[in-house]
Amino acid sequence: MKQIIKILIVIIFLSIPSKSFSNINNSVIISVGNLPITYVDLIKEMKLISLLTKNTIDSSNKEQIKAIAVQSIIKRKIKEIEVKKFNIENYNKKDLETMILKASQNIGTNPEGLEKLINTNKLSFELLKKRFMIDLKWNSLIFQLYKNKIVLNTSEVEDKINSEIDKTKSQRIFLLSEIEVNKSNDNIDKVLNEIFDNIKKEGFEETAKKFSISKSAEYGGNIGWINKEKLSKKIFSNIENLKIDDISKPIIFDNSIVIIKKLGEKIFDKDIEKIKNRIIRQEKEKKLQMFSNAHFANLERTIQVNFL
Repeated sequence: MKQIIKILIVIIFLSIPSKSFSNINNSVIISVGNLPITYVDLIKEMKLISLLTKNTIDSSNKEQIKAIAVQSIIKRKIKEIEVKKFNIENYNKKDLETMILKASQNIGTNPEGLEKLINTNKLSFELLKKRFMIDLKWNSLIFQLYKNKIVLNTSEVEDKINSEIDKTKSQRIFLLSEIEVNKSNDNIDKVLNEIFDNIKKEGFEETAKKFSISKSAEYGGNIGWINKEKLSKKIFSNIENLKIDDISKPIIFDNSIVIIKKLGEKIFDKDIEKIKNRIIRQEKEKKLQMFSNAHFANLERTIQVNFL
């Protein structure tokens, strides 16, 4: 039933010709409870959605973006009414910074670049921050109302914790460098001898820069720390028992030959307490999201939305 109402709202709104808006200026076009939505509000929302999704508004997507903007504004106004009702003013400032950072990264920039982009398009950065603040205040409200009603299934949570711990038991990780050469080289034995001679004279790093065909050559062959599980069986068996700074024998693959130097090795232990806390937090967040959805659905049924 709720989905049908949403569809009807959008159909009714989109049935109003766009031309009729050209002379409306800042007229109120929708009311949500006692909060007005003006034509200017709608245009700003459409522009903001366009910027945040990198979708330029044109004839092919204008109506779709308009529909999304209408739904977005109405949803936010409903939340705003409820937040004001409970006098919720506090929210996590760091969460606001995180939301702005993610929004900027989604379009390939940083918060400063996002602010500049918004200002360049004659919008206010405060408009975006207000959008996010309403969501954060709503989250604060839901937590306040339902935090004491969160009940976790202990058995399910323990199963998830144990499963995660089993996946992440102590793991060996290796710091490696490589030299890779084409196997098809007619004088491969000669090339390998030259490589090992050069390693003795100039070291592994310089030799990798000179001979290796791998992308890692520009870094002296360094390929960083690698988990044992991500190494092929062939490479692992050749480096497993090497001492630090030892160099492997040539490892033959279908199309290339690789020489590995072990630069480091350590055991990577997962913090079991952190795993437990993370899973419990995730499960609580799922429960809160269920309460949030139910609370909002109830408001949708009770707060009147009028298209003027």
